[in-house]
Amino acid sequence: MTELNQENLRSVYSEVCKSYHAIADFRAKLLALLPIASGAGGLLILAEKDTVKDFLGPIGVFGAAVTLGLFVYELRGIQRCKALIKTGKDIETVMGVADGQFGSRPKSNAGGLISAETAGWIVYLTVLAAWCYLAAVGFIG
Repeated sequence: MTELNQENLRSVYSEVCKSYHAIADFRAKLLALLPIASGAGGLLILAEKDTVKDFLGPIGVFGAAVTLGLFVYELRGIQRCKALIKTGKDIETVMGVADGQFGSRPKSNAGGLISAETAGWIVYLTVLAAWCYLAAVGFIG
């Protein structure tokens, strides 16, 4: 492999790493902030239940819709991260990197249940259920 090709590979690998870490960082922040913001908002709304009781249903539907939209965005981020991991592994193989950050990733434990993807499913579905509960309280009483 020529010196120019090696330099190109290093440059592409660097960009793959940056992209992967940017997506992973954003996903982690959103995963932490969504339940905190939703919980605080839900508690404030329920504390003023008598004042906003006519709006609980629509507020709950809005919160559920926003959460569902963010969950779809999370799933897209997971797809992009998986593609970047594959690309990173391929580049590491070509460059002869034995223990790169993509090729030497630990396998998920407990049959795949212990992973960032599972954490996303748990958090988003829990927050979605909370907003649906608020909507049900508003519409059903």
